[in-house]
Amino acid sequence: MYLTKLHRIKRTFGVSMLLAATFFCQSCNSFLDVDVRHAASENQQWQTFEDTRAALMGVYGLMRSALAENNSYWAYGELRMGDFTVYNSNDLKAVVNNELRNPQTYLEELSDWRRFYAVINAASVFIEKAPQTVELDKAYSEANLKYDIAQVRLLRAFSYFYMVRIWGDVPLLTQSYDNGLFKEFPRTDAQTVLNYAKEEILDAIVDLPFEYGTETSKYYNQVANYWRGLLLNKLSAYTILAHISAWEGNYSNAATYAGYVISHASNMKADYIDVKDLTSPQGLFSMETKFNGYKIVSFNFPYEHFEATQNGHIEQLTLAAPFVQKSYPEIYVSKDSLFSIFDDLADTRFGINASANDKYYTNYINDLNAEIPLFTKIKVVQDGKGEDSDYAVFGSSIIFSRLEEITLLRAEALAALNRGTEAIADYNTVRSNRGLPLRTFKYFEADCHKLLAAIFDERRKELMGEGWRWFDLIRRERLLNDNPVMRELIEREGIYWPIASEVLSANKSLTQNKYWE
Repeated sequence: MYLTKLHRIKRTFGVSMLLAATFFCQSCNSFLDVDVRHAASENQQWQTFEDTRAALMGVYGLMRSALAENNSYWAYGELRMGDFTVYNSNDLKAVVNNELRNPQTYLEELSDWRRFYAVINAASVFIEKAPQTVELDKAYSEANLKYDIAQVRLLRAFSYFYMVRIWGDVPLLTQSYDNGLFKEFPRTDAQTVLNYAKEEILDAIVDLPFEYGTETSKYYNQVANYWRGLLLNKLSAYTILAHISAWEGNYSNAATYAGYVISHASNMKADYIDVKDLTSPQGLFSMETKFNGYKIVSFNFPYEHFEATQNGHIEQLTLAAPFVQKSYPEIYVSKDSLFSIFDDLADTRFGINASANDKYYTNYINDLNAEIPLFTKIKVVQDGKGEDSDYAVFGSSIIFSRLEEITLLRAEALAALNRGTEAIADYNTVRSNRGLPLRTFKYFEADCHKLLAAIFDERRKELMGEGWRWFDLIRRERLLNDNPVMRELIEREGIYWPIASEVLSANKSLTQNKYWE
């Protein structure tokens, strides 16, 4: 029964992803040798608004696949020198130990950036081809076109930002290559790439709404409740801008952009979330409708559309019996680490529940008495309602940012600007929602370095398992300069991943990252 169900869901997911990407095949494959499973055909006609909708969803599908494939999102952001211990996997141990040139297929696949270029090329094809549909199908309006192009420009910019954080300098391509022409591209300076991404986002923001569709003006025949949490919007754009700015060290802009998101969160029905709803199988990471607006930047795997999968979810790595039919998880947070990280017993994420006979909260950890405690903060098996542990597919969203995350980013930015009182207000907003006492600026003895360290500690707790730890360590060291190992990696450009050997072989204009030569 288990194999039959698993085969069905994997086959259905494969077909849906192929259909989602079907419109960009030859163009992507020719210009950067992208696997045809993640790209699509030039036979797309661009004649009807059904064509443009399918193409738009294809770009989103490619972005989701780029993040999810090989559990890349967590390998890049959570595992590398992070808080998780590997139970029994040499592949994952190599990532944790920063041994990224080990001769393992998994590491080679993670080092391959071509799936991100599939997103970039698909977005460029859309921008170039979609305008002709307005002339051919009256149902496809100029307003619809503006929304669509703004979204794919944002997705293209987000892809570039994501690659810069992983590889540093990357080739900058600003047009599609579906016309049979192709030349080898060298790497472009990372700052130039980020400047391009920022310009793209700032241009796109003008045409991005807070929400898509109303009762009187539907978007692809649907109202806002349907699209909420599925598509990137104006606040998504400002969130990505805030993170680009923080990565650059431009904390003035980071604070401004993050502040805009926080001030306008209600425009997309976003709010701070209770820890129970954060960690519930039917909570934030599920497709429960009432929480969709809380996902400021996310990529979803709706179970009801047969898009739940095994790969691409942290549950594949962290869960074991009784949640799924597996004796031990691939990764876990050790008891020593838990007690070290969560240093306040009042913390509802991991602390003492006085109302339950002083037992530990089980919001992040399933059973502290077990030999290996399961990290169960995210546990959307199937649609979050399924009780059949044999059916080991997961429907959790990849959430890049939510209101707690962007609030802590603004706290980081304000502290970096020596605006300590304002920073503490944001810091306390998150702490108070997790059962922790408020702190005052006096607590930090007027020392913004101490405050910054505390903010990063809070991000470590709140965002555990959400793909932020590695990137936070880098930004933290740039500000605090108190970790010699991380400082050396930054100075020697060891924070970046090596480039896959297949990519280097296919493009002789490329050079390997110096640290990994």
